[in-house]
Amino acid sequence: MSAPEDRRDKLRKAAHSYMRLSGIGFQMAAIIGLGTYGGWWADRRTGWGFLAFTLLGALGGVGMALYILFKETRPR
Repeated sequence: MSAPEDRRDKLRKAAHSYMRLSGIGFQMAAIIGLGTYGGWWADRRTGWGFLAFTLLGALGGVGMALYILFKETRPR
């Protein structure tokens, strides 16, 4: 392989990694946001003074997001 082809392959691999990890990041943000919103919605429906469901939804979203992160980034 010539030098321009090596450079092109390196750029292609770097772009692929960047896109893959960016997608995982957006997915994590969406999961945490939806969990938090779902908890906020449940707290609004119950009328409690303490935002218990919001806290549970946010922590559940973080847990799910970390699970997906570990699942997607483990070596194959």
